[in-house]
Amino acid sequence: MQQKDVIYIDVEDDITSIIGKVKASKEDIVAIVPPKRTGVLQSAVNLRLLARAANNADKKLVLVTGNQALTHLAANAKIHIAKNLQSKPEMVDIKSFDNVDDEEDVIDGEKLPVGDHAKLPANDEAEEIIIPPSSVDGIDIDEKPKPARKKSKSGIKVPDFGTFRRKAAFGAVGGILLIVFLWWAIAIAPHATIVISAKTSPVAIKNQVTIGDTLQNDPTKMTLTSATQTDKVTSTNDITPTGTKDVGTKATGSVVFTNCMDSGALTVNSGTYISNGANNYVVQSTVVVPGGHLNSHGCVSGGVSAPVNVIATDIGNAYNTSSGASFTVAGFTSDMSASSSNGLAGGDKHTAKIVSADDVQGALDQLKQQSTDTEKKKLQGKFGSGYKIIDDSYLATPGTPTATPAIGQEVTTDKAKLSLDITYTLVAIPTAGLDDYLKTSIGKQVSTNSQRIYDSGVSSANLSGYQAAADKTPASIQLVASGQVGPKIDDNQIKDQEKGKRSGEVIGDLKAIDGVSGVDVQLSPFWVAGVPGDTSKITVTFKLLTNG
Repeated sequence: MQQKDVIYIDVEDDITSIIGKVKASKEDIVAIVPPKRTGVLQSAVNLRLLARAANNADKKLVLVTGNQALTHLAANAKIHIAKNLQSKPEMVDIKSFDNVDDEEDVIDGEKLPVGDHAKLPANDEAEEIIIPPSSVDGIDIDEKPKPARKKSKSGIKVPDFGTFRRKAAFGAVGGILLIVFLWWAIAIAPHATIVISAKTSPVAIKNQVTIGDTLQNDPTKMTLTSATQTDKVTSTNDITPTGTKDVGTKATGSVVFTNCMDSGALTVNSGTYISNGANNYVVQSTVVVPGGHLNSHGCVSGGVSAPVNVIATDIGNAYNTSSGASFTVAGFTSDMSASSSNGLAGGDKHTAKIVSADDVQGALDQLKQQSTDTEKKKLQGKFGSGYKIIDDSYLATPGTPTATPAIGQEVTTDKAKLSLDITYTLVAIPTAGLDDYLKTSIGKQVSTNSQRIYDSGVSSANLSGYQAAADKTPASIQLVASGQVGPKIDDNQIKDQEKGKRSGEVIGDLKAIDGVSGVDVQLSPFWVAGVPGDTSKITVTFKLLTNG
């Protein structure tokens, strides 16, 4: 069975778009349903173009209409006609048209159900065209298609309420944004800055001040609270050894003592020296030597002790002995002797490189000459903002240097190593505390009833001549600063007095104050005409004009 496609024509479609839809159809049979107002199809030329395009695309075209004029035009173009989608398509004979009623309504495609159509005959008789039910663009053609926007019979367009709703929504949002903007522009944005040029005079401060981390800010006692930062750093440096000395090991072994001196037992104490020629050795532990067998002719047999360890008094292989070596015993006659069955061994000596005291001092001097600027900046960073650094207080305190190997010890590599712990210290004064100290000091020199302190001089204050704390003596510095005093003007009083006024009024009011040489009123944003009535939106600043 041949498949069909149903194309619903909109009044706004032109002949090109209709031909495009026919060509784009994947079905062999294409049913065209025009709107009530036929529009572009009320043209013989357009219908012939449509018929030719369908023929070239091997499509069988059916025009679904009840309009007599459109039927007549379709007959001329040899296009099959169907009254509705349930009726049988037919090729209308042009001779059957006596009168054409142009006013007859075109079948409204929105109201046409979809049904099967018969196939038209091939020649003059209509070939039966079967239009089976199917779906177009995924929508069942038995369902009513979405209606196109129509015009009423009077030609007036039916309103699109979706567009109307969108416009209404946009209008509402725009209105809300406008209200928010006006509220911001009137209530939030306005701000005024009143800049007062005041004539001021300098007040000098120069004190020798005692400082300490545990002291309080007290101008009467001239004490200031300080803060201290420390950092302990281990620095290292290579040592090139230049010293030499003989180093080695001492010969060791064991001996036994023979007593032909006395028939009673004798004691040889630890630390007793024994000698083999010019070489001396030390007995390492106390030993008892049994008595010998003596008669009038002499020693028949000596008493023999247990073996005891001895060690040479000096290094070197000269102290090594052969097996059976004999030794004299200091503090005894020759009848008390010592001997070694296996000999003494292990003595050795060679010349080695060692670290001298001069070597260590040279490496230490190099460490002390290295720049410590990096350490100073690190300590300054620990303070952060809000502190006045006392540059003179920077101190690097070295600890006890350590050489590896130690002084006098053999160096088995090309270099030895020197380690030195250095403690870095830096002192500063908190800016807030210094500001209070200076204001109090200035207040003692001027009358705060008629004058105001505009600048304590804290930003340019000089802290020098640092003297570190010693035994029972606290640290001290010399403090030099210059403050500025002028006419007494109360910021809050100015705000209350000038709120809601025009710029000219504000300038006139404030210029009348003794010591005020100029006033500038800055309003923002640009549309603001006067000082806001809210004092929180008013800022009063001072431009100081120094007299001396």
